[in-house]
Amino acid sequence: MRTKKPTTKNDKRTTNDSDKRHEAPNNAATKTILPNSIKGTDDNGVFYANHAALHSMQQMHKSSFYVANAAFWSEGGYGGLTDEEAMVGDDGCEDDGIEGLAFLDRYLAGGGERTLTKPMKMDHAMDAGAGVGRLTKSILLKRYNAVRLVEADGALSRRSRTYLGHKRADRCTFTVARLESLDTALGWGKGRNAAGTDLVWIQWTLQYLTDADAVVALKSLSRILTKDTGVMIVKENRPYGVARADRFQMDTPGISGRYDITRTDDHHRLLFDMAGLVVDLREEGVETNTYALVVKPSDVNVFGH
Repeated sequence: MRTKKPTTKNDKRTTNDSDKRHEAPNNAATKTILPNSIKGTDDNGVFYANHAALHSMQQMHKSSFYVANAAFWSEGGYGGLTDEEAMVGDDGCEDDGIEGLAFLDRYLAGGGERTLTKPMKMDHAMDAGAGVGRLTKSILLKRYNAVRLVEADGALSRRSRTYLGHKRADRCTFTVARLESLDTALGWGKGRNAAGTDLVWIQWTLQYLTDADAVVALKSLSRILTKDTGVMIVKENRPYGVARADRFQMDTPGISGRYDITRTDDHHRLLFDMAGLVVDLREEGVETNTYALVVKPSDVNVFGH
């Protein structure tokens, strides 16, 4: 989601597909990211020399961060004239949906590195951090039979039914829950045997979670992926413009009115690794990274159709 300081801060900008490049992820996917290599600053000018320093700060202030973010969304988010603008802060939603659908189609057509022994299923998808269902409408329902929308804000979840319209909403289920609390909210557990989710889509959502909670959320979501063929798509901002590409940037409520963090590619990969996920495909935009993630082969996934 957007701020109005595009060269340094955490905004949800969209780019044309022609502005993007594709990465063959073999070497990057196996690269070891050390926690001590994660560095960055916040909007108070405080420098964090390693991941432990960031983690300590986030844990200390997590409650106040999340309270501020809840107020931010209940007061209309980024404002604007439409539901989409309230979610992302500009009128680039249509282009973003087109780009997201193109990325998904490339992956479904075999764009990743994973070797599949059976076709990918396209029955059930999850929109994790769904807001009003923007991505469910523009991407997920165009390829999947049914979608579960998970959104922490109850008002946004209720609004999504109207936004989607009756026909689309009839193909959806709606869950009000925070992503880091899904195991508790839905009664999930490592031993639960239930229908798998073929695709989980998380976009511009991890930036509002602390690193520890992002890992918890990713772990929970990875456990519901369809065995062998399930995939998780994550799209998040990256530092760009005059910002250092190797440093995270964190906004805090006292200065910016909410908490969010723009992470580097290495920072994201560290969190993915901690959650037992590996990058199967990455697409780099001018201001974003989009990842297709799969469960590490060594991690047992008991879920499947």
